Amino acid sequence: MFEVNGVYANRKGEYTVLEINPPKMRVRFTEDGSEAELKIELQARIWENIAAEYEARAASRSARAAKRGLSSNASHFIKIISVPAVDEMNFPGWPERVVMAPPADSDVSLQSGDRLIFYALETQTFFAVATITGEPIEANPKEYFFTVPVETAEFYPIDIDAVSSKLDKGADIDSVELESQPRFKRLRLEAEAFYPINEDDFELLAEALTEVAEDEEEEEEEEEDYEEEDE
Repeated sequence: MFEVNGVYANRKGEYTVLEINPPKMRVRFTEDGSEAELKIELQARIWENIAAEYEARAASRSARAAKRGLSSNASHFIKIISVPAVDEMNFPGWPERVVMAPPADSDVSLQSGDRLIFYALETQTFFAVATITGEPIEANPKEYFFTVPVETAEFYPIDIDAVSSKLDKGADIDSVELESQPRFKRLRLEAEAFYPINEDDFELLAEALTEVAEDEEEEEEEEEDYEEEDE
């Protein structure tokens, strides 16, 4: 995989391979010119992970762009949820990837292609980006662990585009200003409600959450890499 004078990267940054003497190789880092002896096998895994990350991010951005292109008539909403046990990413509909439609007397109506930002009441954070992917189906809310006093309701399937690993690691309510919901911080928010926002506000939140999710993935991989190096 590695070649002398080849340029690669790890979590510290880009480096040039100076010499290969299995199981190690000597490299020079581009940023500060420092040299180091690195384990070839470990660096190969790191380089493969970094390359895969680049490809995944490019694919994710392309997918988001495609969804925006295909959903020019899409509406954008903040979806409010309540999770008493904030250390668990588990609440009605989440494992099954569905959202319950607003009640019939609501001013909000949903359709395939609409975009959602999930917001948790307990942690006051935005933590996930989702897209409605199909037509609604009727089901008993208890099948998805909802406790509403009705026997049937409509549920929309969703795809998760980006998500924080923990509710309290998402984008804090105090870190964003929403043009289309300027009083959002002061509203008496209700679980399962949908609050409409404009596309600019949606993209602001979506980009922030995508960065959070990507940073979390990098941190997890760095911790794994350091643990392997220590061994």
